[in-house]
Amino acid sequence: MAETHQEVVKVWIAPGCIVCDSCETDCPEVFEVQEETCIIRPEAASSEFTKKLTPTIKIAAEGCPVDVIKFDTIEVEGPDPWEGQEQEAATAPAGAGAGHAAAPAAAIPKGPPEPKWAGLLAHSQIAYRGRGEEALANATPRSARAPAEAVAAAMAPGAPPDAQAAVMVGSGFVGAHVSVADRIRDRAEGMTRRDVGIIAGVSVVLFVAWGALAASLMTYLAAFQAFFVPRVTKEPPSIFRAGRPNDFPVPGVYTQHKASQGVWIIHLPGGRLAALSTTCTHLGCIPNWLSNDDKFKCPCHGSGFKMTGVNFEGPAPRPLERVKVYRKGEFVMIDKSKRFRQELGQWESRDSYIEV
Repeated sequence: MAETHQEVVKVWIAPGCIVCDSCETDCPEVFEVQEETCIIRPEAASSEFTKKLTPTIKIAAEGCPVDVIKFDTIEVEGPDPWEGQEQEAATAPAGAGAGHAAAPAAAIPKGPPEPKWAGLLAHSQIAYRGRGEEALANATPRSARAPAEAVAAAMAPGAPPDAQAAVMVGSGFVGAHVSVADRIRDRAEGMTRRDVGIIAGVSVVLFVAWGALAASLMTYLAAFQAFFVPRVTKEPPSIFRAGRPNDFPVPGVYTQHKASQGVWIIHLPGGRLAALSTTCTHLGCIPNWLSNDDKFKCPCHGSGFKMTGVNFEGPAPRPLERVKVYRKGEFVMIDKSKRFRQELGQWESRDSYIEV
């Protein structure tokens, strides 16, 4: 079987980059670290370009502390032209190309810090990135990053991710992001009284604007409801208590329930008590009781009715209607849902009057 080897034809960075600069250190031809993230250089979009950098791309992917560097490979016939170079590059000091003699890396100390670690951490500082960088730079001077050779010498080959992260944090190769709370604090420390006044003014304007918008919306909804939702008028109950019989002692017309219930209580000669509807039988107007003339007179079209409710003048075609009247204990009760018409002989019904 013919010998084959793998060559990288595509490389990309998955979400989760911590901007540690490790990939650019291992393979600067492909990776470029920016302020907020790491990107693939435009020329690395060509498969012919990435094939030649297969060893360093693999080293960068293996050295990524968060494992976000991904790549695709193809099977190519022939011996591996870079055999052994990946191991040499992994053990060589940073900045030395593949093929240089590998320098032995120091083991991770288990006791007190060795002098090289103490010197590395004493002269290094975390390189903050993002919005808090300017505030941090103005507050305290930033020291330069430790040399890449010193970082490589302090990191043992095959060190676990936490040990690698510790070295890169101490050397300044990790871009630690400032938290939101720290950003708010940093910005508040530099604010003047004028800035606070401007923010307060803007807040008041926004509050008033949102309040006006809410009021307009409520007015629109109220108008919508008034236009589209039918209005329901409150009608008086159809059954009500009119009073006691002795509240209507002598023959005549009693008008105390005309406005509220739409009926007249009529004490008829002969000792009968009836209730007449106040609706004119012509076109529905409300007649008036004229006690001096002893008649009901409709103000709309001149219809006239006797005290009994019988029509005698004007265009009204028939007498006023009676409603049901009955006793309940010592009270006179009226039921407006039951009506009685004289022309149909219904005034003789015992429900159309009571004896008093």
